Amino acid sequence: MRFLAFLLAFLVPFTVKADTLSTIVKAALENNPEIKRALEEERISELQYREAIANFLPDISLQYTRTSLSDVPGYSMAFPGLPATRFEILESSFYEFKLSLRQPLFTGGRLSFGVKLRKELKTATFYRFKETVLKVLTEVKKDYYSLLEAKSAVEIAEKILESAKEHYKTVKAFYDEGVVPRRDLLEAAFKVKEAEENLERAKSAYRKTLEKLKKDTGYSLENIPLDGEKLDYVPVKLSEEELIDLALENRPIIKALQATKKGADYGVKLTYSQFLPAVFLSFSYDRTDQYPGIGTFDASAVSVLVNFPIFQGGKRFWKLKEAKSKKRQVELSLEETKHAVRLQVVAALSSLKAAKARVEAAEAMVEDAKELLKTSRERYREHVGTSTEVVDAIAYLARAEGFLNSALADYNRALAELEYATGVTLKGAP
Repeated sequence: MRFLAFLLAFLVPFTVKADTLSTIVKAALENNPEIKRALEEERISELQYREAIANFLPDISLQYTRTSLSDVPGYSMAFPGLPATRFEILESSFYEFKLSLRQPLFTGGRLSFGVKLRKELKTATFYRFKETVLKVLTEVKKDYYSLLEAKSAVEIAEKILESAKEHYKTVKAFYDEGVVPRRDLLEAAFKVKEAEENLERAKSAYRKTLEKLKKDTGYSLENIPLDGEKLDYVPVKLSEEELIDLALENRPIIKALQATKKGADYGVKLTYSQFLPAVFLSFSYDRTDQYPGIGTFDASAVSVLVNFPIFQGGKRFWKLKEAKSKKRQVELSLEETKHAVRLQVVAALSSLKAAKARVEAAEAMVEDAKELLKTSRERYREHVGTSTEVVDAIAYLARAEGFLNSALADYNRALAELEYATGVTLKGAP
């Protein structure tokens, strides 16, 4: 499986920079059940291809038989003046040894078309395997971005709770001095309770996201360190048509169907070959001691067999129609998949643009919140503002950071979907 991970590092169009994400991707490649199942299917197609090649080689069989008869057939012969004499045709116990070889000389293209068909199906299975890897790693990347989002949400919820508690202390002190009414105290206490509930919800969401990530990596990771890792923003400058062209050129599922279509073409030719004669070279060697009086008898024979099917109840015609229908079916599937891939690109790009707008708005909100916090602290130091203003500014900044964190997560998930739709890496693309 280490070799598999090394190989797929070149096969899968992903650029992984974060150490944690690299570890997660490697774990998914080695342990994800869906990837393992797809890999076994790829191995099966390889074996079927080799089996088709083996049909060119001769069939050699060796047969040994030991026979014991309860009654031996024979005949009697009488000469004048002499008693009748019985002659046995076979020995009562004898063996037969036979070696046979059969080599196809001409099959109307049956064998060669069979090999070409299996080769194309092997290629299609490989690209389906690659499509599975692409899909699984896309889901793993989205899990990773969601986990970063959930972790940041927990940290932000903790900041808001700390800010709410600090605000409550200030209001409590003012209430004890009779400066503010009881209503303000109850409102501050409610904010603390609300912040505590939000923190629990954030922790619950983090645990669920972590569990999904472990599931997609085959439950092979116990600890997933996220310290120092943050969501980034890498703009994609390619146009919609350029992305669609990339998808139609690079998406593995399209390549798989293109190979399947070629295989269907060979399948039609293979069916046509059933109407042609087949020629075989046959060699046999027999050895036996079943004949009385002559000891061991052996003989060899060489023959050429020509098989020309005349009538088989229309079976070949129905197979030909079936092969042509399968070819049309694959062609329709290919066109349908191209339209589906185009739709995936458009949908992912639309989500990416929407997330990009959210990121830009959130970045402006964070800058405004930082400026508000800076002003509130200056006002508090000059005894013009109150500590409540500072605490509220801190909470507002935390919420703005949370909005930015959510927008960045949506952007990266949309980017992962777009990379899946196109089948290529887009981070850092011009």
